[in-house]
Amino acid sequence: MPFNEWVVDHARVVKRPHRAARLEDTLAFFHQLSTLVGSGTPLLQALKISAAQSESVKLRAILEQITGRVAAGSTFHASAAAYPHVFEFAWIEAIRTGEVTGKMAQVLVDLNKQIRDSRETRRKVKASLMYPCVLVVVAVVCVTLMLWLVVPTFAGMFRDMGAELPAITRHVVDASNAVVAYGHYGVVAAVVAAVGSRRLMRTEAGRRYVGGLLMALPLVGELRVEMAMYRFASNLSLLLKSGVPMMETMDTVREIFRNDPHYRDALKRVRSRVAAGRPLHLSLQETGLFLPMLTSMVQVGEESGQLAAVMEQVTPYYREKMEAMILKLTKMLEPLIIMFMGAAIAGMMLAIYMPMFEMAGNVK
Repeated sequence: MPFNEWVVDHARVVKRPHRAARLEDTLAFFHQLSTLVGSGTPLLQALKISAAQSESVKLRAILEQITGRVAAGSTFHASAAAYPHVFEFAWIEAIRTGEVTGKMAQVLVDLNKQIRDSRETRRKVKASLMYPCVLVVVAVVCVTLMLWLVVPTFAGMFRDMGAELPAITRHVVDASNAVVAYGHYGVVAAVVAAVGSRRLMRTEAGRRYVGGLLMALPLVGELRVEMAMYRFASNLSLLLKSGVPMMETMDTVREIFRNDPHYRDALKRVRSRVAAGRPLHLSLQETGLFLPMLTSMVQVGEESGQLAAVMEQVTPYYREKMEAMILKLTKMLEPLIIMFMGAAIAGMMLAIYMPMFEMAGNVK
């Protein structure tokens, strides 16, 4: 085979498809769709092209079904609403408004920007939390292996020699015996606790009580509030810029917080007060769950008639604050985890060597 033909056969023109539908795949779809619609391509043709270019097998199948429904006469937002696990509620509302107002191209551009910002924020959060998580896993594995494999060997040696063990050595040996005898029960208990916690957080009561306790903790509670401010400002900006009326916007934002009972209930009260004619910033203040900075900016936006633009300016501020708080939290956890791991290993080594030093000193 000539070299030029070999290059054509092996050139990475098409990337290898993958099964999962990730946020990056959704972002690529909206980016392609906004580019095509903005250049004048009809929506149905743009959907067909974007679906064919998707690298996700799952997302491509969903987009093909959506394209088929649109070709049969359904609207894009109604077709996408059938897949809430892929298309978030706020995205569907923005698309619906774009179809009604005829501003689909601009709505898709704004939506693409919000999804891109959301992906970047998630990436930074995961990157910040990765190192502390790795440290915790390494610490637990190291301590467990020493108690399970190393300490029993020395404990047997001390028992055979009839040495009198110091208190710290006895405690470590007891802990080692417990790990050897009941370690499998501990693993089962950890798995049950993890599954139980996951199921608890899927219930209304679990989300309400656990979420409330987390909001009261130092740093963690502040981080949850900052995240809520970011989600509120970013989605309010997107929906208002797309042309969604205020009442429908509040309904959509409340639905976005459906897994956070405290903010969901607060936004329900806000919606009722705004419907009764009360200003939005006062309604937010009265809930006690929105930061003064945000309510002040909402007031500025209401008085100037530029609420969407003001919220768009506020969104990066809260995103940066949230990322800074996560970085601060991880920087605080890292030395604590390292100190715990070092202290645990040093304590076990001391417990092992102290009897050996005493026996060596008694040899004449």
